[in-house]
Amino acid sequence: MLARVAGDFYWMGRYLERTEQTARLLEYQLTRLVDSPAGDLAAGWAAVYRALRQPPLDAAHEAVDAERFLMADAYTLAGSLVEESANPHSVLSCWSAARENAKQVRPQLPLRVWTCLNQGFLWLRGNEFAEWWTRSPSALVAEVVDRLRLCFGVVEARMPRDDAWRFLELGRFVERVQHQTCLLDTWNGFARPGSSGRRMPWSDLLRVCGAYELYCRNHSMAVKREAVLDLLIRNPELPRSLRFAAQRIGEMLSGIDPAGSRYPMAPAHQTALRLAAAVEVERTGRAGEPGGSGFFPSLQRDGRRLHDQITSAYVDYPATGEALP
Repeated sequence: MLARVAGDFYWMGRYLERTEQTARLLEYQLTRLVDSPAGDLAAGWAAVYRALRQPPLDAAHEAVDAERFLMADAYTLAGSLVEESANPHSVLSCWSAARENAKQVRPQLPLRVWTCLNQGFLWLRGNEFAEWWTRSPSALVAEVVDRLRLCFGVVEARMPRDDAWRFLELGRFVERVQHQTCLLDTWNGFARPGSSGRRMPWSDLLRVCGAYELYCRNHSMAVKREAVLDLLIRNPELPRSLRFAAQRIGEMLSGIDPAGSRYPMAPAHQTALRLAAAVEVERTGRAGEPGGSGFFPSLQRDGRRLHDQITSAYVDYPATGEALP
């Protein structure tokens, strides 16, 4: 496969995953607008923006100031993450970037996959966020999530399991590892002793990750920090756990480059293996708890290193050989 084609599939997967991540966080926050205290909403906006690596918010924590902050800026905060084309993490920007990558590889992309992705983008671009805000702002991002899941389902049903599919899946799960690590670190940061502001409910994190029902089946209705982090870090059956994503990355790399998984291992394979091992056996901090000090920053560094090694080896590697006369 040509490097530019591999790169387009890889980045298409990353942008589609990023679109869903932004939409899911927005859906969580916008459904709380009706009946949550202003202080909780202000803390929620701060958590959403921090999890998306957006500039920090100057949110108020006093009740009166938080109410003023909420009423003045909730629409602007949500609109920036939905339709702001200058914001690289907005839903519209990420979907547009995925569509541009898909356009470059249309000969290798099943027609039904392209049609689903393109129709979803045109639908999103044709919507006015201001109109949705007056009716039900959370319904718009919920529809975005449903349309993206339809696209992923069409990909699973229509794409052959060749390198094009592997690079697309590799991009999705590299993005997922990086985002989920940042999300867990954000929620854990609100719970650290001495942290400023309100604590974020751990049950809300489970709902954002689609893991609340699984948690209740495996544990109880009492939601505890240690059990939540252990589930979202190590459970091999939960699609948004770090272990699940690390395993998928290893599988995709082995399919793309089988020789790289044998001795001597290629750098990307080494980092993927290190990431999987860290999630499995080095999950405790100095206090002996999941997500201890330094754990998530270390995973974030490994995630960035893995991305750099993948693009260096398979996407951006320089041409070799003698120059033509």
